[in-house]
Amino acid sequence: MLLSFYWGIEMNFEEKKQKLLEQLSKATGINFEISDSELSDDETINKLKEMVVRFNVLDSKSSFYRAFLTRELSYSDAAAYIHRFHIDENAVRMVFYLESQTDYTKEAVSLLKSLLPDSQDALVQIDSKHIALIVHFEKTPDSEEINQYCMEFLDMLESEAFMSFKVSYDLPTNNFTDLPSSYKDVVIAMHIGNIFNSSGHIYSYNTLGLGRLLYNIPADEVETYLNNHINFDILSGLDVETLNLLEAFFDNDLSLAETSRKMFIHRNTLIYRLDKFADLTGYDVRKFSDAITVKLSLMLYNYIRATK
Repeated sequence: MLLSFYWGIEMNFEEKKQKLLEQLSKATGINFEISDSELSDDETINKLKEMVVRFNVLDSKSSFYRAFLTRELSYSDAAAYIHRFHIDENAVRMVFYLESQTDYTKEAVSLLKSLLPDSQDALVQIDSKHIALIVHFEKTPDSEEINQYCMEFLDMLESEAFMSFKVSYDLPTNNFTDLPSSYKDVVIAMHIGNIFNSSGHIYSYNTLGLGRLLYNIPADEVETYLNNHINFDILSGLDVETLNLLEAFFDNDLSLAETSRKMFIHRNTLIYRLDKFADLTGYDVRKFSDAITVKLSLMLYNYIRATK
């Protein structure tokens, strides 16, 4: 916690300077003194304030990781903290990024901390809805083990903290300098997952597929594509039932029988609804080429809607 600067009490320059030097010494364990400075009194006080804030912010492993992951702290500046917190730079680590639907509770944070017994692990509270986990593994986990790990702590959060979370992750790394890049990737993965697969709960940056590609297309080009194929107004007018039906049809490999079974509707009802969609848009999703166009258009529509 940052220490008070006592600015409510009127102090002269020397008193302010001494108070800040004491706080700086307490935060770092080093005694400081200013013998000569080209800065003005106000500039000196402001510079000391910045130093006190910086050293106090990084006074825990969690706050250090936060600054390092978000690139507020460079690797060269991180060396002292790596030594201070006894961090093994060559350990296998993964960055997980959790997002809650509502502000997470203290109980959820406590539960997550209980799942991180290793001294090399860390929990970083990014904001009221996002938490980053830096998790150490004895050996590099495979994709199945990672997915199982995610499912276990998501289930535990829902059953014991009564909160619904989503999680994104990047590949494991044994290079400490890769962590900021991994953090950037998991944040992007969460954003892409929410746009193109909003019903999902686990997003891997490296398996985002088409969504990751579409995410990098400029918005104006996306709108041009939509207007040349399925008009944006038509897509925005589709009801939830139709959208769910189309997604189910795509998820079941364009199978009428499997889709009707999964959606609990009669085959003829499904055909009727697909015919209505074809009449509206000119695209019959039972044809592979038309299905590709519609699937792509729906993904791009979700992308545009999310960015507006």
